[in-house]
Amino acid sequence: MTENKDLEAEIHPLKNEEVRTQDLNEASDKPKETKSRKVTKFRQLSWWRTAAFFLVLFLCLIVVFAFSFVIPCPVRPSSQRTWTRTFENAVTYPFLILWDANKDKVADVMFAFKDANDTNNGSCSSDEGLSHPCAHLTLLSGTNGSLLWKTAITEDIQHIECGLQNLGGTKSSGCLVIGINQYLSTISSSGETLWRLNTSLTADLSVISPALVLPDLDGDEVGDFLLFFVPADQGISVNTSIFLLISGKNGDPIGEKVYRSITKGFMPSSPLIHITNTGAYYILFIQGNGQGVALKDIYAQATGLPLSTSNLNPILKKSDPEWEKKTDTVSRMVEVYSSQTTKYLQPVHVPGKNAGKLLISTNDTVELLDGQNLQTYWYHNLSRIQGVPLPGYFNMDDVFDFLIEDLIEKDKKKVIIVDGKSGKILWEEELICRENCPKPSSINTMSRSMFLFWGELPTQNNVSLQEGFSEKSYNLYMVHPLHPNVILELRNSTENVIAFTTALFEQNRHAGSVLLLGQPLGNKPGPLKIIKQKLKDIISVSRVRRLKKGHDNFSDDELKEYFYRMRYSS
Repeated sequence: MTENKDLEAEIHPLKNEEVRTQDLNEASDKPKETKSRKVTKFRQLSWWRTAAFFLVLFLCLIVVFAFSFVIPCPVRPSSQRTWTRTFENAVTYPFLILWDANKDKVADVMFAFKDANDTNNGSCSSDEGLSHPCAHLTLLSGTNGSLLWKTAITEDIQHIECGLQNLGGTKSSGCLVIGINQYLSTISSSGETLWRLNTSLTADLSVISPALVLPDLDGDEVGDFLLFFVPADQGISVNTSIFLLISGKNGDPIGEKVYRSITKGFMPSSPLIHITNTGAYYILFIQGNGQGVALKDIYAQATGLPLSTSNLNPILKKSDPEWEKKTDTVSRMVEVYSSQTTKYLQPVHVPGKNAGKLLISTNDTVELLDGQNLQTYWYHNLSRIQGVPLPGYFNMDDVFDFLIEDLIEKDKKKVIIVDGKSGKILWEEELICRENCPKPSSINTMSRSMFLFWGELPTQNNVSLQEGFSEKSYNLYMVHPLHPNVILELRNSTENVIAFTTALFEQNRHAGSVLLLGQPLGNKPGPLKIIKQKLKDIISVSRVRRLKKGHDNFSDDELKEYFYRMRYSS
């Protein structure tokens, strides 16, 4: 019997092993049975996880294909490279404003004009007290030049500022419009009037400068305004100016008028908000020399509220010991700059410092001051400055440089680019140009700035012709710091260039220029044209002009190709 068992085990070893395993399993305890069941459950769970993964992947693919082929993508407006809009028999105001009013991510073009063809049946309604012809504030689409809206204004327009957020308590941006005398209103992005200043508040007063946009002072979550007025009947002999705080939500005054004595013959102008390093707000303006007054002093005098009031805006509680020492104890005024021929005040941003710097321009000097201690960094002598210095980047650093136009003699100016750090001249060139030549412009490239200015380079044909500009002829030139020995001549024109600007019309897409051509106020009406062009297009048909002070080894085509491929940034 034993021999048969051994033989069976030798012939069928696996079978014999199975018998042993079975015997062992039968003799095993219950925990091992539980382990086997866990393994089986884990395998089932893994299968369900795999199934769930592929199900989710399948659903994601369905969503992707639905958005790609079934649900149409939003149509992006096609921005035309060039467009022209013409208004016949009109005169125009000398400004252009670029502002994305309709939120299509393309800058729109705002300007104002008077249409001599407008009659009593037109938009100038006599019931509203509008004269004929009246001023029309007009907005054109940046994509194709189509008319978005046009609204009539009761006065000649002195100043417009657009892109202001939450005007009238709305969620969109809008514009503040200031007339020559008493008119002040806010207009929405759709051209509707949000509120208009009550003229009874400014009876016998004339507004004399742009309004300043302030932080929210009255707690309604809408920024407010500060306006400068003078008595209308005092003219140049004025010795009093009036500050008036206005609510940005409804146009109501915040407190009473604030009266300040000023020097006869010097009306306040070029106001700006200046923040010191401690966060104290000051209002700077020109009154012969550069003056300043603390915003908290204006607010306290207007409202009669003590600055210790608990619900007061925190910015009105901040002070600056250094500036308090400079403040006159009686007038509460700070002398920022002592020259009686000050023309322009400009804030210059410095990263990490509230105060930054201040650029002060007089008739014959430009001076850069420290915005906190008012000490001079540098100054540059001029013959006769033309217009506000234009900031831009000529050097490879983060410090603003400045393009300055200096009228050196009749019909001749010198275009200068000054180093913002040292005040040294980085680039200069003389051009022929009338005193009222269009203002220069700049646009940022990826690392520096492109500068554009108007005039005419002297040649053998025009160097002695002083009467040539009676024909209203000038050229637009472009210079870039990487090729300072050449400039591009972009445009020849025999038309009246009233205003000109450049901008990045679409973010990371294309830069363009806008020209306003026509007859200024006071002239006989004529055709008015607004022309938008892509910079690449006018560069492609430009002319390379090489300057005498240097040369390079590039051909004209290579230089034009370099300018054409330039990338722009905001």
